[in-house]
Parts: sequence; C-alpha cells; structure tokens
Amino acid sequence: MGEGVAQAKEYAEKLKLETSSNGKKIYSICMKTGAEGLVANYLTPDALWNKTYPKGTCTELAEVWREKFAAVPFEDKSGSWQLRYYQEIAVKNTLEALAYNKQRILLTLATGTGKTAIAFQIAWKLFQTRWNLKRDGLRRPRILFLADRNILADQAFNSFSAKTANLLD
Repeated sequence: MGEGVAQAKEYAEKLKLETSSNGKKIYSICMKTGAEGLVANYLTPDALWNKTYPKGTCTELAEVWREKFAAVPFEDKSGSWQLRYYQEIAVKNTLEALAYNKQRILLTLATGTGKTAIAFQIAWKLFQTRWNLKRDGLRRPRILFLADRNILADQAFNSFSAKTANLLD
C-alpha cells in the first residue's frame, strides 16, 4: 500500500483533491493539513461535502447556485456516453467559479480530451438551472459558442444538435 502513496499524492495535487485510496485499505491523506494514515471507513457524502466546503466558506447565493448545478444530472445521450473523470472535474470547477461570480474562467486541455463535451455539459447545466447574469432563475440564458475553425464549429453543432430541441423547450 505504501508504494502508491506518492502516486496518490501526485494525482490528488493535480486534480485538486484531498482524499485518495488504493481501493483495498483506506489510507487518508489530507492535502491541506498534511495529516495522513489508515482510516476505518470512507467519509460519507455529507461528511466529505462538509470537509470540502466548511460552513461559512460560501456566500449564501453561491451555495444556492452550487446546489442547483449539482442537482442537474450530466447529459449522457440516453446512456450512450459518459464523461471522463477529468471532464466532470472541469465542469464542476467551472460551474463553481460561476457560482462565486468569477469574471474570467480559462479551461486549457490538450487535443482530444473532450473540450466540446465539457462545453456542452456546462451549457446544459446553465440552461437547465436557468442561470443568467441577473441570477434570478426566471429566464434561460443565451449561450454563444464560438469556434475558430469550421470543423470545430461543425463538431460542436453535431454534439449539441441532438439536444438542441430540448434546449429550446
């Protein structure tokens, strides 16, 4: 088990996570405090949430939007595809930045890592929660998707078009 600790720490650092496990024994590493060691059980979802987002760290409005974004399931094209773990993290972090009123967000991913899928999921969740600049939740947002080449625009159109009818409802 000790052989994987360095690798787990490296992954946790890259993915901005606090907890890692090899699936057999639970060796907890807190990347914030440096505390580590064997633990008997995984944290419950509520305990993990409270550890990650302690009370008082979120503004009330940001908390409301984070919960709204989390309540909308990822679109999976009727079960025919699923986001990769790093794509889910990119979507979650982007939406969290929006909830905290970040004015600028930059996602940088290599070719072939699914930037179009990520963009679709972000747009999907914003649209379904009726997020808009006024944050009133009354109207659905207008979303402009830009691409610097026709082939990228076509790829996005083909990815989005299956759900376009639903987005316009």
